[in-house]
Amino acid sequence: MMQAIKRLLEGRFVVYATIAYTILLTFLFLVPTTDVPTVEIPFIDKLIHVVLFCFLALGWILTSRLRQAQPTGSVRSMLLLVFIYGIIIEALQELFFETRTADGWDIAANSVGILIGWWLFLKLKQWMRLKS
Repeated sequence: MMQAIKRLLEGRFVVYATIAYTILLTFLFLVPTTDVPTVEIPFIDKLIHVVLFCFLALGWILTSRLRQAQPTGSVRSMLLLVFIYGIIIEALQELFFETRTADGWDIAANSVGILIGWWLFLKLKQWMRLKS
């Protein structure tokens, strides 16, 4: 099983999956809210932002690590780019969609998700080192 995980993480699967996930998220964040079912659980939208951005950050960190020989600055760059992506999405929602608005708390939730994704990357890196 360990070899299968390593092959997935070292191959193009992570790259393609991350690109597809980013496209899917962009679509979901920009679809008018009239098409989205409402859920009456307090702060569920913030929790969803945390989870979605956690995996987005993790995917782009892994992708950048696969693409660079010297990946030292690439992790910080990916964290920053995912953060900027979240701000751009919020701005697009505010500017182009009547049923959507920018929300500073969404940006805060995105940031928490990004930090959790980074933490998961560090734990995954440590676990992979211990298992090999």
